[in-house]
Amino acid sequence: MALHMRCDGRGLFTSTFFVTVLVIVLALALVPSDAFAGGSREAAGPATEITLWVNSASAQPLRDLWSRYEAETGIKLDIVSFPSDGFETALMQRWATGDRPDVMEWHANYNWLVAINPRDNLHQIGDQPFARRQLDGISASLDGVTYGMVLNTPTAWGIYYNKQVFDRLGLTPPTTAAELEAVSKAIRAADPSIVPLQESGGSMWPPLVTHGQFTADALEAGFLDRIVNREARVNDPDSPWLRSLQFYTRMQEQGLLNRDIVTAQFENSPSLLMEGRVAMVSQHSGFVQLAVDAYGLERVNETIGYTEWSETRPVVTVEYSPNGTYFLPKTGSAGREEAARKFMEFITGEAYGQYVREAGIIPTLAGFDIPESIPQPMVQIQNAIQQHGSTVPIWSLLPGITDLVTYPGQLIAGDLTPQSAVDLLQRQAEQGAVAAGLPSWP
Repeated sequence: MALHMRCDGRGLFTSTFFVTVLVIVLALALVPSDAFAGGSREAAGPATEITLWVNSASAQPLRDLWSRYEAETGIKLDIVSFPSDGFETALMQRWATGDRPDVMEWHANYNWLVAINPRDNLHQIGDQPFARRQLDGISASLDGVTYGMVLNTPTAWGIYYNKQVFDRLGLTPPTTAAELEAVSKAIRAADPSIVPLQESGGSMWPPLVTHGQFTADALEAGFLDRIVNREARVNDPDSPWLRSLQFYTRMQEQGLLNRDIVTAQFENSPSLLMEGRVAMVSQHSGFVQLAVDAYGLERVNETIGYTEWSETRPVVTVEYSPNGTYFLPKTGSAGREEAARKFMEFITGEAYGQYVREAGIIPTLAGFDIPESIPQPMVQIQNAIQQHGSTVPIWSLLPGITDLVTYPGQLIAGDLTPQSAVDLLQRQAEQGAVAAGLPSWP
């Protein structure tokens, strides 16, 4: 199962998570599973116009790609743009009326993909030649079925480290929790002036990156499916989320995190790492661009390295934006569906190479070169995804966790223990499942 979430800088989780339950309830209440899967089918023939639903925040290189499709195929795109602020709610409201585009930009993450009932409403495209171009570790799928194509580089979690500090102290970047703890102790012992691992609790959400990354191996090993099938709870004694919070608390108690963790801000972490005042930062890949903007590409390449990790082995946790992720809804019109399939063929073919160069991204499809302007830490991320695979944050499967962003601060302050934190989150997940009409836990 490949499931993904979105992350967009300092607004991590705030722009999508808290409206998840609302729109899933709307979708499940108003869209019968078979209501829009078919309809009267028109005679096969070339369509001269199809509808494309998009996020208004789609960048100009994507819009240029759409224009090239029109110019080279002669098929016009009727583009319906939904405001990026409230994109999910606005699109789902229209979706719930039964309206269907021929192509749509949408999330590949579990909660939003489930909300549109893909098995009944989207075409399966896994058997299409263009779908086989997607690189390993990157997909828009559910229950092993591919429904979409991902054109843009995913946001990835992991640890960014100062290469000069590691070289000077003779250290190897960690790929497991035990290694992370050991390396942090070694840094603290060798040079007490350097913070081993910088965490930005003042921005509320950043500690979630460490909490979630710890669990990646367990999710891939089956805990994710156990959560989906309601065979496990996040507050079970063997819960990887519980172990992640216990690990985090131990790191804090041993003085391996920064002392100003309660007030430290995400925006300050690139400079701290670049200047060698901290050895490691646990963050998403948007962190790299902040460093490039402030210090330039060459210095970032010289200074910052990336390492993927989880509790017992290297795995990458990823999240995708809806921008550049495309799906083919079932419309009942053979001509339009054929034109929509050609759209997918076009954007994943030779035209994709020009898009990669114009957008300055790492390609997510095989056979395309990485632009020289890409920071080396980002190249390391792409290699790690293909080598070790990827998974999603554990909470992306759990609706209604209203304290997701605030509980890390309570944990850091000692107002919650690891066990009471996961008890709280499990209780809210159960309440959220009932509210959304989803299966709850027995």
